[in-house]
Amino acid sequence: MNLYGKVFQSLLFPAWERGVKRRPTINRRDFLDKTQWRSLDELHAMQTGALRRLMRHAYANVPLYREKLRSVGLTDAAIRTPEDLRKMPILSRDEARARSKDRESTAAPFTAIRKNTGGTTGQPLLFGYDLDSEYWRNAAKLRGYGWAGYQLGDKAVHFWGAPVERRPSFQTRAKIAVDRWIKRETYISCGVMSDEVLEQAVRTLTTERPSVLVCYTQAGAELARFINKNGLRTWDRISVICGAERLFPHDRTALEAAFGPSVFETYGCREVMLIGSECEAHDGLHLTMENLIVEVLVTEADGTSRPANVGERGEVVITDLHNFGMPFIRYKNGDVAIAGPATRCSCGRTLPRLASVDGRTADTLRDAEGSAVTGLVFNVLFTALASAVRQFQVVQHKDRSVTLRVVPGEAFNEAVLEETRRECRRFLKGVEVRIEKVQEIALTAAGKHRVSIVET
Repeated sequence: MNLYGKVFQSLLFPAWERGVKRRPTINRRDFLDKTQWRSLDELHAMQTGALRRLMRHAYANVPLYREKLRSVGLTDAAIRTPEDLRKMPILSRDEARARSKDRESTAAPFTAIRKNTGGTTGQPLLFGYDLDSEYWRNAAKLRGYGWAGYQLGDKAVHFWGAPVERRPSFQTRAKIAVDRWIKRETYISCGVMSDEVLEQAVRTLTTERPSVLVCYTQAGAELARFINKNGLRTWDRISVICGAERLFPHDRTALEAAFGPSVFETYGCREVMLIGSECEAHDGLHLTMENLIVEVLVTEADGTSRPANVGERGEVVITDLHNFGMPFIRYKNGDVAIAGPATRCSCGRTLPRLASVDGRTADTLRDAEGSAVTGLVFNVLFTALASAVRQFQVVQHKDRSVTLRVVPGEAFNEAVLEETRRECRRFLKGVEVRIEKVQEIALTAAGKHRVSIVET
């Protein structure tokens, strides 16, 4: 870290967060930096206290959770420990979508931030959270990214998704630009990975010499393969933080050849943000257990569920301990993960681990010129159209033509259809795109919606 980075981290950022904004983000990060080394008993006690506070609030003030507890003859007093959560019915994504109003707290703290997501299942979900939850989320991100060596003030290039929402106001754009300039963050859209875009990314890396590259996993891997193929690496080492998709071994190999051995996988979802992060031992993903309770559940033949054994694959169920405004309690987010080892990581941290996450891969499409187009582009597109499109699926056929299947929502109309066509033409240049309105989209054999399919 150079002089600016040190000044930003030790003076500018703390002065802004603590002095101007009066936000506890740094205090929370410092707290998490200490708790990661504490005993598992202490961490469980911390979770237990936070869970009890959440359940008292949810039972008294959130209609959906009061109803769910009463449906099985329970009150909040029955949920005393993380293990007790198994007594409570799971919240499915469909139920979360349908009961968004009933998930809102009727007493403070209220929802302060509202968002929606297209998600990897292609089904839009509206959600929100209070400010205290926002501080916890940001602190967890700072700690998790810190394990990859990334500190605020370091130069960072973000090879991230292409926003397709309506263009923000000039004032908003100016505010974002100043914020990124101060933090020394450069953003490059990875929606379409043409040679031109990949060359631009290489030029930026060569000029900026960042400490870290933050990227969609498949976008970063595509960039790495481009660099390796053309012999374009001119830097010693750049840490790589991958997210949004699973990091496969062959992708890690390509990334290490292009950027060096510091390649780190992260796992999160838009609803709760960072869930797990890889440390320097590169042996699974440490869970942010001070902020979340993460269950990996196996469904038995009789329909009952149990915790996955080490090395066993199961569905991810999340309880957000600090979102009181619009809680997620035992929320099944649609992802599949493998339960990690119960032993302490060789890094010394006691935080439990996932061995891997298997349910986050979006197929990569190609435009008419052969440029890669990440399937995550459509998640971003339909996040903006959440009220108009209930569900979607993108299929690229062998001749590169694309069929986009959409299940219309209440706000669907011809204007939405035209906007969808326009965005598809923007990303899939030269490719024939057919849009089909359907009543439903078939599930995979595993019972999940597959957002993007590339026929081979």
